[in-house]
Amino acid sequence: MDIDTVPPEDTENPGNDRESEPATMTSAPPPESDTRLGPAASIRCIFGGVLMGLANLVPGISGGTMLLAAGIYALLVGAISDLAAFRVTRRSLVVLVLVVVPALLAIVLFSGVAGRFVLEQRWVAFSLFIGLTLGGVPVLMRSLPPVGFLTVVGCVAGLVAMAFLAFGMGDPGAPEGGGSITGLLVAGFAAGAAMLLPGLSGSYVLLVLGEYVVILTTIDEARAAVSARDWAALVAAGWTVLPVALGVVLGIGTVGVVVRWLLKHARALTMGFLLGLLVGAVFGLWPFRMPVPPQVGTIVRGDLIESVEQAEAVKAKYWPTVGFTPTASQIGGAAALILVGVMISGSIGLLGGRDADDPEEGVRG
Repeated sequence: MDIDTVPPEDTENPGNDRESEPATMTSAPPPESDTRLGPAASIRCIFGGVLMGLANLVPGISGGTMLLAAGIYALLVGAISDLAAFRVTRRSLVVLVLVVVPALLAIVLFSGVAGRFVLEQRWVAFSLFIGLTLGGVPVLMRSLPPVGFLTVVGCVAGLVAMAFLAFGMGDPGAPEGGGSITGLLVAGFAAGAAMLLPGLSGSYVLLVLGEYVVILTTIDEARAAVSARDWAALVAAGWTVLPVALGVVLGIGTVGVVVRWLLKHARALTMGFLLGLLVGAVFGLWPFRMPVPPQVGTIVRGDLIESVEQAEAVKAKYWPTVGFTPTASQIGGAAALILVGVMISGSIGLLGGRDADDPEEGVRG
C-alpha cells in the first residue's frame, strides 16, 4: 500500500483511535432528560397529581387544566412521551410516579367527599375550581415565548374551542352507545386524550360519545362482583373495562407524543393554544347553576323519563342543572373563593421559579 493513502495520525500513532475513544465516552455529560427534579418541581408534581385526580372525579372539570395550573404540564407530557418511545429515564419515572400515585390516591380517598361537595355545594366548588384554573395563568405566561402573531392566533383558537364546548354542544344527553368493544376502545381513547388536554374533561367526552352509562354501570357491576367473589361476573365486566383501559392508555400516550412534538416544533402556536384552553376553561365552570329533579318527558343519561316513579328513581348526581340568580352573599362568597383558588395555585406555581413550567424542560432529549 502507498504510504500516502494512510492518514498521517495513524502513521504517527496507530493506536490513537483506541486511546481517544474511551476518553470521549467518559467525558460525555449525562442526558438532560436523566437529571434530577428539584424539590420545588417535585412538590408541584404531587400537588398537580392530587388536583388531576380530584378533577377527574367530576365531569366538566379538566385534569389537564389542573396540570397547567400546577405548572407541571410540560413535565408530564415529556415523561409520557419518553415512555411511549421506550426511552425510559430516571427523571421520567420520577415524574410519572409523583403525578400518577397522588392522582390515584385522590380518586380512591376523596371520590365520595368530592362528589358530595360538588353535588351539595356546587357554586362553592365551582368557584374554587375557577380560582385554581385562573391561578395557573401566570405560571403558563412565564413560559410563553415573546408574544407574536402565532401566539395570539393559538390563544384565540383555544378560547374559541372552549367556548364552543361550553355553549355550543348543548346538554350531552344523547342516546347512549351499545357498549361494543370498538365503541369502548374509541371512547377510552378519546377520554384518555381529553384527560391530558387542558380544558377538556374525560368524563364529559364519555357522555358526549354515549358510552358513559355503559362504562359506569360495568364498573359498579365489577365492584359488586369483587365483593361477592363472583369471578364469572368479574370476567364478564372485564370485556368492557379492558377495552376502555387500553383506549385510555393509547389516548394518553398518543396525545403526549403529539403535544411534545408541537412544543418542540411550533412552540409559540402551541403555548398560545394551551393558554387559550386554560383561560377558556372558565366558560364551562359557571358556578351559579343547581341540580333539579328530572321531570317526565326529559332525557337523563340517554333514557327518556316516562313516569313519575322513573323520575324519582334517578339519583341526585344525575339530575340536570339549571341556572339561578345568585344572592349578593353568594356573589361575594364566589369572589372570595375564586381569590383563594388563585392564591393556592399561584403560590404553588411560584415555587422554584421556572423549573417545572418551562416547556423546554419537558421536551428536551
